Amino acid sequence: MAAGAVAAATIAGALVAAPPVAAAPAATPGPTASPTATAPAAPRPAGSALAVVLAPGTVLTLPAKDGLRDTTTVRILSGRGGRVDLDAVRGKRTVHLGSRLALRSARTGFSRSVRVDVAKLAAGTWRLRAQRSADHSVRARSAALPVGTGAPVHVGVRPAARTLYPYADGVLDAALVTVTAKDETNAVVPVTGSVRIDAGKQHVTRTMRGTAPVQLPVTALPLGAATVTVKVTGASGGKAVRRTALTLAPTGVGALRIARSSTTVLPVRDGRLDTVALTTTGAASGGSPAKVSGTLTVSRGRTIAAVFPVRSGTQHVFTWNGRVGGTVQGTTTVDGAVVPGTYTVTLALKGPQGPVRTKTAALTVTKEHLPYAVRDLFAVGAGNQQGLAVRNGMFYVGYDTGNDTSRIDLYDGGTLMSSLGPLPISHVAELAYSTTTDRLYAATGGAKTPTKIFVLDPTDPQWGMDAPTDPTAVIKGVYDFSGTLGNNAMVAVDDANKRLLVFSGATGAYSVSSVTLTPSAETDENGVPLVPAGTITATAPVSISGVPQGMDLVGQQLWIYTSTKKVNRVEKYDLTNSALYTAQASTSADLYWGGEGEGMATVAASDTNDGLPAWIFVGAHSAVKGGPNMLGRLVPVTDAD
Repeated sequence: MAAGAVAAATIAGALVAAPPVAAAPAATPGPTASPTATAPAAPRPAGSALAVVLAPGTVLTLPAKDGLRDTTTVRILSGRGGRVDLDAVRGKRTVHLGSRLALRSARTGFSRSVRVDVAKLAAGTWRLRAQRSADHSVRARSAALPVGTGAPVHVGVRPAARTLYPYADGVLDAALVTVTAKDETNAVVPVTGSVRIDAGKQHVTRTMRGTAPVQLPVTALPLGAATVTVKVTGASGGKAVRRTALTLAPTGVGALRIARSSTTVLPVRDGRLDTVALTTTGAASGGSPAKVSGTLTVSRGRTIAAVFPVRSGTQHVFTWNGRVGGTVQGTTTVDGAVVPGTYTVTLALKGPQGPVRTKTAALTVTKEHLPYAVRDLFAVGAGNQQGLAVRNGMFYVGYDTGNDTSRIDLYDGGTLMSSLGPLPISHVAELAYSTTTDRLYAATGGAKTPTKIFVLDPTDPQWGMDAPTDPTAVIKGVYDFSGTLGNNAMVAVDDANKRLLVFSGATGAYSVSSVTLTPSAETDENGVPLVPAGTITATAPVSISGVPQGMDLVGQQLWIYTSTKKVNRVEKYDLTNSALYTAQASTSADLYWGGEGEGMATVAASDTNDGLPAWIFVGAHSAVKGGPNMLGRLVPVTDAD
């Protein structure tokens, strides 16, 4: 294959020069070097001096006439015409390549292009020498011209991957071996031969076809160390053997992972970290799609708390309730006893081959718990749930319907009995019921809504209608405190002291006001009560944390229900000598239940069996976006829960 850039007639005995033409593409490109470049423009020698120019990196390769680097072109330059002789010289050996070759006139000086055939040369490093035929003292030599044997001296064996997996799944279950050969000139040479993989007493062999990588399946070979043996023969007859190592690994478990929703479990049921979610993932080794499966075990020493079947490596979420001796139901556990301590979660997976692989994580279980929890009662209607009241076992749930209107739904247990609205009560932030007056009281509420308390008749026929004809008929009075108490209203009833308690104000400046529930017995000469119902008799500041959501009396203690970004909370305020309440809460308790809290109602009772003087109910939006609004019952928590 021509390595020069200017073609000439091949020298075979006497040389016949050919006019310079563009070089033809090589029949077999040399893959280890850039295509042979045209000889660079060389400075023209002055006068009769000569220059012999080869393209940089020119190499010839034996044997001749195989189409691989068989010829190259040399250029002889001079500043004056005449004839020259051309020889190849290596040490003391000289090969005559041409005599009396005429230099021809060019645009700049004189030149002659001569094609040199490797058939005339032996392996080694040569230089081409030109000398004037009439005066051998005028001569010049080319740069080195290596001539290679074409024998595979440097053989590269490169598996695409050195770790393979004989499990037949189409992933890394075949070796792809690339073989390259170079002679002593570091030029790539063609070879033929075979590639063989030996593992144990078994092997697989494939014949090389050109320069394409050789693919050998390993699915029939045993696991363990393997050897790749390559035997090649060059075009000149030279042979070579090369070996490299492989590993045939089992298709077992590659990656496996346990993610914990928390490192601590507080199984006493108060809504805070009662359970832990354990998320598992796993995959076969080497990127195989093969199935992996196993178990997820929670244990403490020899005590097994729970065992979940893990049926695949795809993501699974299991819920452990932090208890021992319970029952696994699908992907969760129920019942059992709380046994504090440190537990180990073990994910054990196995693939189609190889051993079981495990991953562990630790969990801490304690009996720590909050004072109170909220137990679900039932879901209520969709919408912007707000205030809550209870009368004769019936639940009144307020909703802000926008545009300064609201509606109130009536529930018997979880059954919706009626829905009354629209009512001209903005936001309806809280509801309260009085056994003294048999009336419902609705507070407007909202940070931008002036405080008003609406008096509603729960016995009005409008409540029982499928389609109320005049919802506003239930409104029997309005106490307008917009000029005195500000915004953010909530209301509770203190029947023992015949008063309403009205919460109002702005963040950092809240207060609780005492408002008469009934008119005074004393009247003026016209029979008008001296102190009408709805009269403010006292106001005291109160400090809360979070956003006000509801309030009511528990015994003679005022409980205010608030929300923060993370939890809901109840804060308790004691009576003072002035018959109002302390500015600071005496105690508080977080409630891990639902989303934003909405409304609070109590029913005084002596049969709660939980030590509280009242049944306490609260509302909340769902903690899950799009989930239902909820009502729940607040109860004390003990270690037995």
